[in-house]
Amino acid sequence: MTIWVPTLETSNSPIYLAIADAIEADIKAGVLAVGDRLPPQRELAYQLGVTLGTVTRAYTEAERRRLLRGETGRGTFVAPVGTPISPLVPKEGEAEAFDLARNFAYPHLNPNLSSGLVRLSRTPGIERLNGFVPSEGLRSHRETGALLFSYYGLKADPARVALTCGAQHGIQILLQALFRPGDAVAVDAFTYPSIIHSAPNLGLRLVPVPARRDNGQMGAMDADALAAASRQHGVKGVFVMPNMQNPTTHTMSLEERLSLVEVARLHGLKIIEDDPYTPFVAERGAAFGELAPERTASIASISKVISPGSRIGFVHVPDKYAGDVRNLIGESTWMASPITAELISGWVRDGSLEKTITAKKRANANRYQLVLDMLGEEAVTGGPEKVFVWLKVPEGLDAVMLETGLDAQGVKILSARHFQPNQLGGAPYLRLTLGSIAGDAAFADALGIVARALAPVDSQPLRRDPVG
Repeated sequence: MTIWVPTLETSNSPIYLAIADAIEADIKAGVLAVGDRLPPQRELAYQLGVTLGTVTRAYTEAERRRLLRGETGRGTFVAPVGTPISPLVPKEGEAEAFDLARNFAYPHLNPNLSSGLVRLSRTPGIERLNGFVPSEGLRSHRETGALLFSYYGLKADPARVALTCGAQHGIQILLQALFRPGDAVAVDAFTYPSIIHSAPNLGLRLVPVPARRDNGQMGAMDADALAAASRQHGVKGVFVMPNMQNPTTHTMSLEERLSLVEVARLHGLKIIEDDPYTPFVAERGAAFGELAPERTASIASISKVISPGSRIGFVHVPDKYAGDVRNLIGESTWMASPITAELISGWVRDGSLEKTITAKKRANANRYQLVLDMLGEEAVTGGPEKVFVWLKVPEGLDAVMLETGLDAQGVKILSARHFQPNQLGGAPYLRLTLGSIAGDAAFADALGIVARALAPVDSQPLRRDPVG
């Protein structure tokens, strides 16, 4: 195949932008088609007589425009046209379905909103919440954040806490504060879908790092592989979920945490730890913010615990990033809502948080047992405190086809491809959430459909096609 070499028009723009513009023009003209592999960056730099850094910036800009996608170890390819709506995004008025895809952890058990609003209305000095407050949030609300971080194994300093509009906003703010466009950030080989999409939009490159294996089970990110990625790809930081990794459910041991911290210090990596499900876990290890406070930015969220509608999250950062974080919050939203921050502060302090966590943990243990009973222990990775499970697909079945087939039967579930930064597909896993369906009977019905789909073909009853 002839190597693609762009024709660069004379322009006052930087060369890297001219290359990105040429990529866009050739895609529109049909010279480059979806799935075409672009030349390796070093080879194209040689052909054009420019530096490797120029081509790297050009490809990064093209990825930001969603023209290209990079696949670690394989190359850079022309991306599909358009961006489909994520199956994780709720849609108003959508048809009724069994939702095992979105991780809405038992919202029907959240604190009573009416009672919370009545309490809020009686708060002395409430009118001050109807105005502008500092971008990092009021001191009293940052103290609530520090209290919430204690559930995450982190002794937080309120002066280093800032409020965000939920954890996803926190991730975006920290990616911008800690890194610069073109930087590479290491993530798990299966990781949180939000960062897969948000990082490239910020001009960052994601480098998937494989997990350790222990008796065939996925462990934490492999520290040796992280060190290798740091040397090979110039990784600047790492994104981790220590206590209930999404989607594999793994909780890191202390040894796994310390080995990753050692690599981070050796290679100068910054750490972002995001652990929205930690309050459900009884045995929590030391937070990365405790083990490596000088290089770790931590995220805590109320959404998965008691109130997704409040859109309140918290970040805890080293002092040197505090100014950038405050500015970025101000530039993006000015501030998180002090009204809803006051609402959830009351729930944290009046015992509603503890009461809600207890009720959800009880419900979750019951549903996890039902999953084991109906799907079989050998297929399930999870635990009674894990609010989702990682299902191993039987040999001979395709996870993506199962996702599609179950959707046709009214069951929403996610195959492994949604969690893979390189979008290679083919991994034989499904993630099944336990708390998005309110009724236990409906949840059991959904599991029954999944169990039949996972059953070996020769064990399924014969079906006759309808006549006519």
